[in-house]
Amino acid sequence: MSKFCEWIKYEHKVRALLSNGNTTVLPINRQTLEDIFDVKFKNEIEVKSFLDNIRNTKLQPHNSDEFFESQVGNKLADIFFRPYTKKMWGIEPKNLSVGIGSRLPIRINYDDRYFNDSFQALPKNGYKNLIENIFDHKNIKVKLNCLFDKRMQKFYSHSFLCIPIDSYYNFKLGRLPYRSLLFENHLIQRDDLPAPVLNFTNNSKFTRMTQWSLFPNSGKTKTSKKTFTYEIPCSMETNPNEYYYPVQTKESNILYQKYSKLSKTDHEITFCGRTGLFKYLDMLPCVLLHMRIAKDFLKVIKK
Repeated sequence: MSKFCEWIKYEHKVRALLSNGNTTVLPINRQTLEDIFDVKFKNEIEVKSFLDNIRNTKLQPHNSDEFFESQVGNKLADIFFRPYTKKMWGIEPKNLSVGIGSRLPIRINYDDRYFNDSFQALPKNGYKNLIENIFDHKNIKVKLNCLFDKRMQKFYSHSFLCIPIDSYYNFKLGRLPYRSLLFENHLIQRDDLPAPVLNFTNNSKFTRMTQWSLFPNSGKTKTSKKTFTYEIPCSMETNPNEYYYPVQTKESNILYQKYSKLSKTDHEITFCGRTGLFKYLDMLPCVLLHMRIAKDFLKVIKK
């Protein structure tokens, strides 16, 4: 990816808004535990011992709710994860796969970075510039405002599709569940957030808010007001055709496997992305996965 952009170092940080109006570190770390339980640990051994005493170490989780209990115990699960997860996904955590709940690390030190990756950065000139550079190739033609139609495929020997796999097959086996998002942008004058992103872990309609001026190279404005974006999770009925998150349950994963098996009979198609693969993919795994898909495809056509 480095041939398409310059990078600027950036380690993402998030705070969680508590019911008393204070904020604390997310993902849960040593500071979070000290804030919530009003304790002060001498070392990481004490932190681990404390955490082991409040979590259910004997539980073998089969869903996200059980995973929360096994990792941080019921009190922290009730504060940080259960209300947030329910409004995010529209269903109880007990009905979500373990993989959804296991996305955030639990730390016993003061590391307050949101991600564990050793290399963390943003494109220096933004993602728009990065995408434009990727598309700047004589063999790539970009067409906008053009809905996919199966009749287009006759002009190509192979199609890589990131549309929802169930919609491609006209939902013949049933509909896969997805969640969508609505965004509220507010240009207001207020104090800076304690981190670029603030999570609402309570029962409010918002999941998080973002202050864009806290990101590197965000640019200067001519006003003292700042832009804040609030995210509101919603159903696909509320926001049709805006697919954001595949809702992975035992039933939906079984249904996806049926669609995946069906797609294997269409040798001129490769499904990609969150909706094509029905996977909750972050950017790095997504890039690595699709580079591998591309390399495998090139090997086949060169034979």
